[in-house]
Amino acid sequence: MRTLFLFLIAALSAAALSAAPEPIWPAGQMPGKATSAPETLKNEHIFNVSVPTLERFPAPNPEGRPLPTVLVAPGGGYGCLAYTKEGVEIARWLNTLGINAAVLKYRIPGDRDAALADARRAVALLREPAEGWHVDPAHLGMIGFSAGAHLTARVLSEPKHGLAFALLIYPAYLSKDGSNLAPEVVPATPTVPTFLAQCKDDRAYVLSSLAYAGHLLRANRPVSYHLYTSGGHGFGKRRQPPTEAAQWPTEAAVWLKTFLK
Repeated sequence: MRTLFLFLIAALSAAALSAAPEPIWPAGQMPGKATSAPETLKNEHIFNVSVPTLERFPAPNPEGRPLPTVLVAPGGGYGCLAYTKEGVEIARWLNTLGINAAVLKYRIPGDRDAALADARRAVALLREPAEGWHVDPAHLGMIGFSAGAHLTARVLSEPKHGLAFALLIYPAYLSKDGSNLAPEVVPATPTVPTFLAQCKDDRAYVLSSLAYAGHLLRANRPVSYHLYTSGGHGFGKRRQPPTEAAQWPTEAAVWLKTFLK
């Protein structure tokens, strides 16, 4: 009974903490540029982010022990953020696996270097002490979707990125020809265990995951690559059977549990 009580208290605390996104930069210290247009929300997508934030979703943790933690980067072509579908819903799914999650609202539109600076800052912040936040620094990862997967790959390209694993879900912009990676996403050595998922009918971007997986395979690095026949692009966790892409969360959960046990 006491354990159940503590679990409920932890779950309520997690819900409370997730309701207050925090600015990631101290006043006057944000590098780079930001749009002057007002931030807006339309059809679950956020536009014109000038104040990047981090929204934390702690997993229920009555014992207060260090937990695996994942930074979530929504996609949107660097023009908007699919914040609910590829952010909040993903964070809550990770919580069901016993994993802390934090959703990054990075600067948009257009300035990819500003978004990268925000991602770097978010990774550093997740390691810092915070109320109700218990991180296992050896198991800090990042998951990105579409442009967010490109942003994740850019973080992984830096030698001191601080991540232990990554998931790239229907990544965009990693390659134009399926053979060569874009220079800005060539992973640093040594590479980290990586989960990739994409669909063959994601015709604009399927070459991205093919090139990234091929690079890791040729280097004999740990990669779990899932190429589905159908499913398209930009679906988050919302694809339903019989679409093949609906399998990715189940397969990612198995991979995460194996890797994080």
